Amino acid sequence: MLTRRLVRVVSGLVLVASLAVAARKPKNEDGPVAQLSKAPRSAQSLENPYAGQAEAVAAGRKLFEQHCAQCHGQDARGLERAADLHSPAIRNAPPGSLFWALRNGRVRKGMPSWSQLPDQRLWQIVTYLKTLK
Repeated sequence: MLTRRLVRVVSGLVLVASLAVAARKPKNEDGPVAQLSKAPRSAQSLENPYAGQAEAVAAGRKLFEQHCAQCHGQDARGLERAADLHSPAIRNAPPGSLFWALRNGRVRKGMPSWSQLPDQRLWQIVTYLKTLK
């Protein structure tokens, strides 16, 4: 009888813990894929003028460290609610969608708009993001 009760209590605790973890994780319909899919076609089709340029990658890394690392971490793996920028959603996103997401942000979700940065700097950040594996 004591064993059954213990099993029920442990099972209940495991259920509560798994629900708490699930509640903390962003939902797919609210995650980076959903946000990037909201980029207008005109933005999605934009080409990165700095793609493949080592100088742009270095500049983008510095800008990332200044503007993004406090939420996404120095390794860009994401802290708390910030997205892991190594994820397939980011890796596979069109450069124009990433540019659009940086410019517009997601203020309600804690991602600021970086519209005050010149386009060149936003593209440099995109260039750096595209080097993450």
